[in-house]
Amino acid sequence: MTYDIREWAFSNDSELPHQDWDLFITTIDTAPLLLSLSVNPKVAKNKRKVFLACLYLLVGDAVKIKNNKNHLEEVRSFVEQASSNRNTFIQQWVVRSFQLIQNPELFDYEKWCAGDSIFENWDD
Repeated sequence: MTYDIREWAFSNDSELPHQDWDLFITTIDTAPLLLSLSVNPKVAKNKRKVFLACLYLLVGDAVKIKNNKNHLEEVRSFVEQASSNRNTFIQQWVVRSFQLIQNPELFDYEKWCAGDSIFENWDD
């Protein structure tokens, strides 16, 4: 699967390989790859946006599933590791992620899980 993600990232295909592909590729195991592709200038901007949206989905989904504390802790740990990344969009994601993890009542599906259209829903 990792190969497929990289293959699409560097391909000329602009469409997702299939419907809900972002849901399929977003796991704690692929998170480091998604992070690296979301900031890689060799990846087309619209695809970097897809990978960044996957990072939002990762956090939103972990918070939304309230009965899986271990998964949420894995995701929180990943966000903490990502906080050293100096990319502005990643720093914004880190801040928002910690806010949501600490205040799960702030979960909003449109902001966290609506694909790359999530960026239209943020006012800050």
